[in-house]
Amino acid sequence: MSIYIVSNRDVINGEFRNDGKDHAAKSSFRIAVCEGVTTDRKSKEKKMTYTMLDDAHPAGYENVIKALKNEVDPKSLMGSEAMFYDLYSQMLNSDDEKSDVLFFIHGFANSFDDELTHIYKLKQLYMAKGSPVKHMVYLSWPTRGNIALTYWSDQEDARETGLMLNRLYVKLSGFFTDMFEIHKQKRCRNRIHLAAHSMGNQVLKYMLMSIPKEKLFPLFGEVLLLHSDVEDDVFEPGEPFTLLEQLSERTHIYINRSDDALRISHFTKNLNKRLGHKGPKNRDNLNSETFIVDTSELKGSTSLRDRVVDHWLYIDHPSVVKDILEVLKGTDEGTFLWREAWEEERNYFILPD
Repeated sequence: MSIYIVSNRDVINGEFRNDGKDHAAKSSFRIAVCEGVTTDRKSKEKKMTYTMLDDAHPAGYENVIKALKNEVDPKSLMGSEAMFYDLYSQMLNSDDEKSDVLFFIHGFANSFDDELTHIYKLKQLYMAKGSPVKHMVYLSWPTRGNIALTYWSDQEDARETGLMLNRLYVKLSGFFTDMFEIHKQKRCRNRIHLAAHSMGNQVLKYMLMSIPKEKLFPLFGEVLLLHSDVEDDVFEPGEPFTLLEQLSERTHIYINRSDDALRISHFTKNLNKRLGHKGPKNRDNLNSETFIVDTSELKGSTSLRDRVVDHWLYIDHPSVVKDILEVLKGTDEGTFLWREAWEEERNYFILPD
């Protein structure tokens, strides 16, 4: 079981910058590994601890192939080389039935300390016994930790992070070609899943906008779009989220009509309607493997925060957590006993209270 942080935040004295003054690096990123848990002195919440990995120069994956062939010591690998070798080795050699990876992109208004707490919560919920997810890669990008004052700077950082993520994806796709087609490494039967919360969907949008079409390949198993703070027209023909069909096996869009965080974002920052409120602008454009899960009827969240805002149900409501875990297991979308299918529209499910 491993948790890694990929971040384009500044690094100061061997730690990611956490004063809210950094901006997204245009191309570079660093890797850290989470190795323990501590309790925050102020909030009293548990959060992950981490260690920065030495950066590899130049950053490539040739040494990973050599390590897999026992030509170099795996302990000599650095940065993304070490992360990729570790994840692939565990996914290939795991004794568990499933050993999947969850790649998570957080939303806006999060300090780095907030993210360390967030990672801990995700670990407790989605890497627990019975979950197919045994590993996580968490994309940390510079957001300011203030929902009211930072939207525009966070939006610019989301754009830069999306471009960085695109470069990482292109590099990874080339490495997969070398690894499996040229060097004939064994393929594991496990999957990589992608989840994006809130403004993390803008990071995903900018990645998809810049990705070369010839580089598209089905990297992801399940894609989870959670309370998406992105325009509701992203699934229109020719728009970026239509590419998810080529990148993944299945996409679930979790929406909530009472999401006040998206309502505030809509009326004060950006007048475009939000995907996370009512779903895509024209749902007839959705392909047969893209589904909407409407959480608007749910009550009884475990968090006062979510009872007020309805923006973090994937962490704060047991019914949503249960539903997402079943999606990650690959269960057929029509067999969820607790879902209600909306007869008036295909691929639309309601989670009843």
